[in-house]
Amino acid sequence: MSRTVGVITRTKNRNVLLRRALESVLNQSHQDWIQVIVNDGGDPAPVDALMRLFSEKANGRMRVIHHAESVGMMAASNIGIKLVLGDVDHLILHDDDDTWSPEFLRVALSELEQAQKEHHRICGVVTMANSVKEVINGSSAEIISTEEFMPWLNRGLVAFDQMLVESTFAPIQFLYRASALEQTGLYRDDLPVLGDWDFNVRFMRHYDIKIIPRILAFHHHRIDPDTGHSADSADHDVEKYDLYRQMLRNEWLRDDFHHGRAGMGEVANMRAHIGHIMSQLDQINGRFESAETSKLNLNNGLVLFTLWVGTGQPLHYAKQFLKSLAEVGPRGTMDKLKLWYRIKSTMTV
Repeated sequence: MSRTVGVITRTKNRNVLLRRALESVLNQSHQDWIQVIVNDGGDPAPVDALMRLFSEKANGRMRVIHHAESVGMMAASNIGIKLVLGDVDHLILHDDDDTWSPEFLRVALSELEQAQKEHHRICGVVTMANSVKEVINGSSAEIISTEEFMPWLNRGLVAFDQMLVESTFAPIQFLYRASALEQTGLYRDDLPVLGDWDFNVRFMRHYDIKIIPRILAFHHHRIDPDTGHSADSADHDVEKYDLYRQMLRNEWLRDDFHHGRAGMGEVANMRAHIGHIMSQLDQINGRFESAETSKLNLNNGLVLFTLWVGTGQPLHYAKQFLKSLAEVGPRGTMDKLKLWYRIKSTMTV
């Protein structure tokens, strides 16, 4: 199996960060890669200067595309992918502000190859990652703090139902087989945000993603109050992210209705609503209960969700849950939920 990786990097006037991203790729122990840098509407001169700086070490493996005007992140991703699609066997988006451990590509490729021998449906892998908070200080980025990014994502396969609520990993963590695009398709260029989440959901409709329990990727965030082009879009466009998140859920639900069946849209919306309700009940539980022996640990929502799905009738129980809220209110529903939880958890022991 060929092990050539297409690394797609989108950038726009973030040359301090871009230089670090290029070094992250150049320093990989696995050197069979092609990187495409899509300069999406930014000043071309600093990018070309970096290409010259790294030309000898890159040895022809870095290609750059300049856009006079921005076409958007997802369209830029697709342009980069199309440029290398016939020459690579694996793909990954390496955002210009993120980084890898030098062993990322080697480990990810090895794990994916082994996983595919055992389970043909596994066509992608994600490694664990650290979330890095930083500030731009002149010509460098100063790290302020580091913590594990989504630490519960630590073994087995990525859960499809959790992916329907929100993306459970960053693009920097996700390496996948280029052939998966035949079923998944490219990134949606009509989405100004959350294009990676939409892609991940479509990917998981056909394939599984294995989790590698090693921290090999670093997802960086600027915490400066005003960082211009270096700012994180998710921090500055919260309303836009919320809007498009619900828009995608609505699309999935309409698709269910169109086909006259319960499916991904219903699960996604129900899962999101239940997560919101569980958060509210958690607050109520902490307000009204003090005895640890009688307190339902709603912080462990994954256990409760597993029991709910394990009934084989998740929609039935979800409707009963909502009906109880309407009839007896949050506190009465909490009492019923505790009893149900104790009975089900005892039965599974």
